[in-house]
Amino acid sequence: MAQQENAFKVMIDSLIKSTTSRVDGLVKELGELKYILEYSQKDIASQQKELDRNQSEIQSMNYEISNIKMSLDKYSTKTVDLENRKKLGLASEPRIQRAHRVGYSTERDGSPRNAPKSIVCRLYDWKEKEHILKQARIHKPSGLYVNDDVAEDPMAKRREQIHKLKQRKAGREDCLFCLG
Repeated sequence: MAQQENAFKVMIDSLIKSTTSRVDGLVKELGELKYILEYSQKDIASQQKELDRNQSEIQSMNYEISNIKMSLDKYSTKTVDLENRKKLGLASEPRIQRAHRVGYSTERDGSPRNAPKSIVCRLYDWKEKEHILKQARIHKPSGLYVNDDVAEDPMAKRREQIHKLKQRKAGREDCLFCLG
């Protein structure tokens, strides 16, 4: 009987040791996976921030012009340059890298558009864009609408922040709020 009891204790001890070693191995693997997951999440977050920064950097040199008539030869950067210079009173022609029309040729219901499609211009320098937007605010050219071209993501962030700002103003809280 003592022999059987001893054999049973040895068997139980070996089972406990093997189970403990397995659990220790699993805990170690789980810790490694947790570290890898945290690192991956940090990497994804940094990549997302860089993507947002690049997107806003690209958009920082774009501006949109509406109401320039479409000609037979479509449009060119020269057409945009002439319209800009004439109506905005610019001293020199802006250096436009690329200009293209955006928007649909028809309305949502299928009827033809009354106004021509907008033109988005990409400049070589963001300072030129700021100068053009400033001149548009000063001169207010008739029949020509110049706007900052902003991507959808920053606009969604601004909309959320404006809603928060309105809530705070309704509550009469003094606040300093950045919309950028």
